[in-house]
Amino acid sequence: MSSNIRQARESLGFKLREARLDAGLSGKELAGRAGWQASKVSKIELGKQTPTEADIRTWLEIANAQERGADLVAELRSLESKYMEWRRRIRDGVRVRQEEIRELESRSGRIRSFQCSVIPGLLQIPPYMRERFKRSVHIWGARDDIEEGIKARLKRQDILYEADVHIVMTEAALRYGTAPREILMEQLDRLSLATSLPRLKLGIIPLRESYAATPLHGFHILEDHTVLVETFAAELTLVQPGEIEIYAKVFDALASIARYGRDARSVIAQVLTELRAEAESGDCD
Repeated sequence: MSSNIRQARESLGFKLREARLDAGLSGKELAGRAGWQASKVSKIELGKQTPTEADIRTWLEIANAQERGADLVAELRSLESKYMEWRRRIRDGVRVRQEEIRELESRSGRIRSFQCSVIPGLLQIPPYMRERFKRSVHIWGARDDIEEGIKARLKRQDILYEADVHIVMTEAALRYGTAPREILMEQLDRLSLATSLPRLKLGIIPLRESYAATPLHGFHILEDHTVLVETFAAELTLVQPGEIEIYAKVFDALASIARYGRDARSVIAQVLTELRAEAESGDCD
């Protein structure tokens, strides 16, 4: 759990504790009136458990502090926006999420993105997008609006001509079986062409390069105010300056060992050559 989420949860718990103390209630008394175990009150106050909106309203009603409800519920919703389960994030379909990201990117004149296992969305071709979205629908149970999602992601790619975009990816991302071989080969052809886009700086880190920072996961830095981090279960939205600074330093470290321009195209060409040889070998079999 990132520190800004933990701090936000602790802040919410502290304010609920204040409401309880102002009412002259012990934690045990509040829990008893709410029908909860006493441990729930202490966990919420210490920031170890996130209350629901219903919990907050019940708490404040018992403490006769309903006037604080709007502010604390708004604080809870802000906390939840920083850590959003993928199941909830894309429950309305993949198109909605792509439009949300496009809105964030459209307000950014500078974008930095790192990917260690897949081709970044801003550089994907429709067949590759379709494979990625199919897996999202399967794993997280998103609404199947894949074709609409593809159109929305293609619109996101307009930012490549409108902002300064710096993308770094690993050679492993070119090789992983994230799409059938034929689609991956087409994707890599397009990726090679993308290295010549005037406002895009595309770097590829060779497979055996000595890493200055361990590539644990992908992330997206918008200007210097927001970092989007994807995990298997959720997406984190980080806005705390200290955390953004860390991600910026990690990005710089990764970018410093990447290959650009002709050297990046050489890495792509080598992977393509191997994929084509595998395809030909398979045909011969």
